[in-house]
Amino acid sequence: MSLEHPHTVNAWSASDMLYGWTTLVQKMVNLAANARKLGLRETWKLYRYRIHERYHDWRLGIRTSGLIDPSELGGDADCQPYEAIHYRCLETIMDYFDPSPDRDVLLDYGSGMGRAVIVAALRPFRRVIGVELSAELSAAARENLRRVSRKLHCHDVQIITTDARDYEVPQDVTAVFLFNPFTGSVLEAVQNHIRQSLADHPRPLRLVYMHPMHQENTFDRLEWLERDARLPTADWDDVVMVGYRAIPERAATEPHTARAILCQNERH
Repeated sequence: MSLEHPHTVNAWSASDMLYGWTTLVQKMVNLAANARKLGLRETWKLYRYRIHERYHDWRLGIRTSGLIDPSELGGDADCQPYEAIHYRCLETIMDYFDPSPDRDVLLDYGSGMGRAVIVAALRPFRRVIGVELSAELSAAARENLRRVSRKLHCHDVQIITTDARDYEVPQDVTAVFLFNPFTGSVLEAVQNHIRQSLADHPRPLRLVYMHPMHQENTFDRLEWLERDARLPTADWDDVVMVGYRAIPERAATEPHTARAILCQNERH
């Protein structure tokens, strides 16, 4: 027999229902506002994207969605906001890398809460590495990995909390992914680290770089990389995703950093 007063139960239920209806009304108001601002087509794409993201987070039992300003994470002016890449884009990237368990090691720069690392580890990579500046995001990524560990194909997964400028690329990395984690001097340093790793240990390597359409892609200027494919970006119309293949023999003789190339072009 319940000891709760019946009116207490009814009052709680009414309050709960009121909260639910209030939330629903607020969502409908937001939907109408977005429809007026963006138009029906763009609003539909936005909500379809959000539902898709939340579904896959729920399916894997992880939490990776969100938008976080770099100032909240200790990043400098060259760091970009945290935003997880679309799951559909990740599937395209992993298909492009086509990993082999006895060969391929993936390095994800700006790994955030670990979405790309986890999706990669669902594939047969030999090893997966995430490099992330924020200790807070790294902790979230490790917790997500713990939650999804039983579903992973690759169990050799590392989340390394460090400044990408200080991280030396391991000699066995064969796949590199960057979802616009940083620009400027940080990106320049990373490009040099990748080139140096190839020069020291020549090997096949593919790289995928995803960036806003309005932003210059300095990877196109590097002589030790050649464009291999422009990959589809699902519903993201304002971004570009490019696949590259490395040319190791050019990496060994590449005399310029990305900044030097830019300065040289400006002089001409």
